[in-house]
Amino acid sequence: MSKLLKPEQTQKEKYTEEDYKDFLNDCYGEITIGGLTFDPARIIEELDPTAFNCGFSDFQEYDEGYICPICNDIYEDEDEAIYCCQEEE
Repeated sequence: MSKLLKPEQTQKEKYTEEDYKDFLNDCYGEITIGGLTFDPARIIEELDPTAFNCGFSDFQEYDEGYICPICNDIYEDEDEAIYCCQEEE
């Protein structure tokens, strides 16, 4: 009987950068300067990339996951990761 390989536990990002931009734009609405209209996310990202990255980091949450030891796909459930590419004999 062969032993099943154990998956590695990992964290995966719950939100994308696009989710953060949508959040900023929804919270503050469009900004008009001199007759031109801009998205708040674009203003922050272009004028102060450090502040944008820090804000995204604070906004980000992580989910626990498990990496299949054979194909490296990520699963929420440890058993799903174990049996993704392996079978018990």
